[in-house]
Amino acid sequence: MKIGDIELTPLIDGEFAAPATQAYPSTTEADWEPHRRWLTHDGKIEMSIGCFLIRTAGRLVLVDAGLGTLEIPTFTGGRLLDELAKIDLTPDDITDVVFTHLHFDHVGWATQHGEVIFKNATYRCDEKDWAHFVGTDGTGEASRKMNPAADRVETFTGSTTLAPGLDTLPTPGHTPGHTALVVSDGTQRAILLGDAAHCPVELDELEWEGLGDVDPALAKRTRAAMFDELEKPNTLVSAAHFPGLEFGRVLRAQGKAAWVSGGIGT
Repeated sequence: MKIGDIELTPLIDGEFAAPATQAYPSTTEADWEPHRRWLTHDGKIEMSIGCFLIRTAGRLVLVDAGLGTLEIPTFTGGRLLDELAKIDLTPDDITDVVFTHLHFDHVGWATQHGEVIFKNATYRCDEKDWAHFVGTDGTGEASRKMNPAADRVETFTGSTTLAPGLDTLPTPGHTPGHTALVVSDGTQRAILLGDAAHCPVELDELEWEGLGDVDPALAKRTRAAMFDELEKPNTLVSAAHFPGLEFGRVLRAQGKAAWVSGGIGT
């Protein structure tokens, strides 16, 4: 798909599935009745584990790096490199890898067995996430994945431009340095939410607690505050776990905002 002259391609590395009330523990089955379209016949919510490829000004920017080959119950992954091959690209073609945050299902292909996968790319993430998940005393999956690539990591902070038509939008709460990405050219924009919302239902139900939020209260405030950006004309919205990495728009009716699947409109 095109945002002006910028090409934006969703790439699915895998999927995640769980009963909806398990994925969102503060909800009941009754809460989901208005949102059955997001559920399977047996009440599960299925989400993609996705990445986005951005072609801009001679750069090939990969946003997030999926789950990779990790084996975790209810998660499947490992398809990203095959998805790149389908569009005649190899990992060596990628010039930048931008992480919305450093959770395990976003850094999976950063390295494999201690070897950097995207050998010609600069890795970029917010400095607060690097300090929180890696830093000098980091442990866990993010540290294991990112430390072998530390010499190619460049951190950013706040709102900044990473490439022509690609800007950061701080969205803290899910993680300390969680960042959405704004792709824009001319009057057209797309906002990639990372995990500021995992499913479009979170844009309809702002009081629901998201999945795995480090600071749930801040994450809720961030989602509410995002609507000024999401509602702007000609703005498409998607996220790393939206089913099928579908894009849509945020529209307001009768004082309530909602995500509606579909193309750009004013």
